Order: sequence, then C-alpha cells, then structure tokens
Amino acid sequence: MMIKRLQELLAGVPDISAWKIIDRRIQGQELYLTHREVDMQRSKDVRRIFLTVYRDFQEEGKKYRGSVVVQVHPTYCAGEIRALVERSLDSARYLRNRHYPLVQPGSETAAMPESSFAARPLEEWLSPLAETIYAQEGAAEARINSAELFLSRIDTRIVNSIGLDVSYRSYSGYLELIAEDGGKAEDGGKAGDGRKAENGRKVHAGAAAGEVELYRELSFSEFESGLLASEVRDQLRYCGDRAAAGATPHLKRFPVLITGDPVPDFFGYYLTQSAAESVYSGISTAKVGESIQGDEVRGDRLTLALEPFLKNSPASAPVDTDGFALRTAGVVDAGRLERYWGPLRFCHYLGVPPTGAIGNVTVSPGSKSLEGLRQEPHLEVVYFSDFITEPLTGDFGGEIRLAYYTDPDGRRRPVTGGSVSGNIRDVQPQMYFSRETQSRAGFRGPRAVLLPQISVSGAAAT
Repeated sequence: MMIKRLQELLAGVPDISAWKIIDRRIQGQELYLTHREVDMQRSKDVRRIFLTVYRDFQEEGKKYRGSVVVQVHPTYCAGEIRALVERSLDSARYLRNRHYPLVQPGSETAAMPESSFAARPLEEWLSPLAETIYAQEGAAEARINSAELFLSRIDTRIVNSIGLDVSYRSYSGYLELIAEDGGKAEDGGKAGDGRKAENGRKVHAGAAAGEVELYRELSFSEFESGLLASEVRDQLRYCGDRAAAGATPHLKRFPVLITGDPVPDFFGYYLTQSAAESVYSGISTAKVGESIQGDEVRGDRLTLALEPFLKNSPASAPVDTDGFALRTAGVVDAGRLERYWGPLRFCHYLGVPPTGAIGNVTVSPGSKSLEGLRQEPHLEVVYFSDFITEPLTGDFGGEIRLAYYTDPDGRRRPVTGGSVSGNIRDVQPQMYFSRETQSRAGFRGPRAVLLPQISVSGAAAT
C-alpha cells in the first residue's frame, strides 16, 4: 500500500525524470550469550524504503542525469514525502553524471534458492545454532567467552518508473564470537566473569596476565552444522595456540602463506581492476583480452567468476539493486581478462554488455595441495589483527595475531607479533593457490595463497 501511494505521489511531481524504489522488510531474531548463559533475546521487524529520484538536463548539447537517494519512512505523510522529493530534485540538478538508462522490465530472473531457514520460524533456529557452537568446547583448552547471533528474513522489492517490478526473499545469518584462553585468575575470581572495557570489547574481572582473546565474525544463509562446528573448533584451537605463541622472528623477505579470511580480500584487487566503474574512472588500465596477472606467470594462473547464487552466502540474489537480472559471469580465465563487470550504468558508459552488480566471487583452486605449499620454510598467517588490501595499487599488509613459522630445519611453531607487507603486482607472477577450497560469505575459492618473498617485520630478532 505504501509503495502504491508513493508511486501516485511521484507521478504528480514536476521535474522528476525517473525514479526507483527499493522496499525491504527485515524480520529478525537476535541472541546474546555470555559463556552458555543467555544475556538477552529479542526480535525485530523493520521496513526500509529507499527512493532514488533522477533529474535529466542538458548543458552545451550534452545530456546528463543527476540522482539522489533518500530514505522514506513508512510513517511519512504525503506532504513530508513531497517536500523530501523536491529537495532531492533540487540537489540532483547539480550532479553532472552522463546520462544512462534504467533497467527495462521483462527480463527473466532466476529463482532464488530456498534457504534451510525457511523450514520453520527463525526463533526456532537459535537453539540449534547455539548448541552447535558451544558443543565444540572441550576440543581445545580455550573456551567461548561470548557469542552474538543474528538471523534475518529479508523481503526485497524493486520498482522503477518504466515498469520494472521484481521481488525476492533472502536470509542472512551473522555470528560474532569471542574465544578466550588464559589460565586461572590471580585474585581467586573466575576468569571470564564479564565486564565491558571502555572500547566496548569484553574483558575479564580478575583475568590472569597474558590471557588471550580472539574475535571472529561469520556470515551465512543456511544452517550447516558441520561447517559451523569446524569454524568454531578452528577458532578455539587458534586461541589456544595464540596463548602459547612466541614472538615472530624478523625474517626480512620470506615466503608467506595466507589462509582463511584474508584470502577473499586479497583477490578483491582483481575485482576492482576488472570493474567497469574502475576502468571508466581511470583507476584501472586493464584491457579485455590481455593478461591481468602480468606477462610472465610462473605460478598458478587466476580464474575468477561472479555468481548470483552461492551456497550459504547472504550476498546471493536474483537481481542487483537496480533490478537487473543476474547470471554467472566469467571475468578472468587463466590470467586473461575476459570481460569488464558491473551495473548497467558503468557498462553503458563503456559500451559493453552489463553483468549487473553480482555479490559472490569464485576463484578456481590451484595446482598444489596445502601440505605441498607447506613443504619449504615459510610463515603461515592464520590470524591478522587487521589485513588490508589496497584494491587500486595492489599494496597489502597486516599485523600478525597468530602465525605458524616453519624454520629451515622443518620445525613448526606458533608465533605472534610483527607484520607482513607486499604488493600484488610484485608477487602475482609466482603466487600459488591451494587445491583445497573454502567457502566464506560471498566467496568460494582456495583455502590458502602462497606469496613468494614478501616483507616480514618480526617482533623479535632472529
């Protein structure tokens, strides 16, 4: 009813050239736990309506399309909405974007795969999720300090002024987990009796010096107990190893194996370089038909594609935020750039077929097993305090929270501290990907990437 009323109001506004509405209803459940005790459980039911207004104009014979996005609250009256639209149109006339079309109606959209969460009410999933998480305690000395679970069912509808009207339902799950390891409390108190630090992180009343916490976020759209259990066990094991870790030696330039969460960030560089928006704005000089990985590749060649639907990914969708119907799009094949990707606007500017803004990335596995990649001396970083890849320059780096150092004698031990840094353009001719794969939110690809001879600044001298 709100959308129909909004459409009728927009039809009577002068100077509006086109419009688009994204209407989302988000119904969710939230569960907060400290150790195994429930701190709080609550539900939510919110509606968010985003309106994009477009204003077309010409200057010196060139056609432009300015646009402004505003949020329309469901309680707004007609007068409030009209005033909001008129202010937006006034701002839009100062935005000199080259003219581009809206998505036309009529394209067939693929059916959204149904999530396992659709089988019963969301609140009934909180208990089995919590049980799966806490059942992993005992596999290591570390334990779970706290967990926060969020489950949402999201109904999305996209409508525009030229007749497009598409809808779909998706599910989103999110886990925030803190594992702890650190022995007995010095003052006789129980380690883990929670209080909040000034920065919002959980700390412990009476915690022993040297107690360790590891923080982790997981996103999902299915209930996959085996995968969730594996992730939690790894977190607990890493926390225990972090508590026992020594200082990272200063290795200067050394082979580094990155695993887990940083791997998708690493490959994000190639997404930026192949994006139509980056090419149009001059950020990328990548050319279709040429190698995006350099001229002399001696390691594994990159094959990368975009997928509308990826199992257990909250980023899956049949259409993008313009309502453009999504299909699988191969972007890089064996190091060669096959196509630019992106939403209708920037692909229109380049004169190439649009792919839409697809949320999932797949990277083909490499030529070597994980154990094979571990044969030579190396530093395997499994946990960064923060890992950053600069998608424009290719610079990357991060502070080491937990790594495993394999020395020239073949001894492997946990270490912490120091940092790694490098540039993708320098390492891409000789990097190797594992045959083993991983699935994370919006990504399926190698579990690990071996980077040759990058900078390792340690926390201790060798």
